[in-house]
Amino acid sequence: MKLKTMLAAMLAIVALSGCDDLLEEDSMAPDGSNPSLTINNPTNNQSVSQTKGLRIYVTAVDKDAVKVDVSVKGDETSFITYSKMSRKNVVDFDTLVSVENLAPGPYKIVVRATDGRTNVSEEQVNFIVN
Repeated sequence: MKLKTMLAAMLAIVALSGCDDLLEEDSMAPDGSNPSLTINNPTNNQSVSQTKGLRIYVTAVDKDAVKVDVSVKGDETSFITYSKMSRKNVVDFDTLVSVENLAPGPYKIVVRATDGRTNVSEEQVNFIVN
């Protein structure tokens, strides 16, 4: 009986010692490594046709899971917003959105990637609807 108890205790110690990140206080505090974020499409100052739509293609990479928030803005008003939460550390966000309801003119895409430890990266690209 003592042998089983001792083996169970040793197994528990080994298992828990591998989880030291989960047992640390503030383990979800920012760790200084922001997600890598790339806006692949559209490119800066790209012209976009109202009838063809806007392809948004974003890649975010981090050692933790990543959430990606995408906003299409004119001035400071958000017209289109998307969020994608992933349990993976690589997120490819690739979609085609309709811009038929947007008036011709300048807009911007603001992309924000937040990892599981609340580190944040933000990028933006300007584009023109015609």
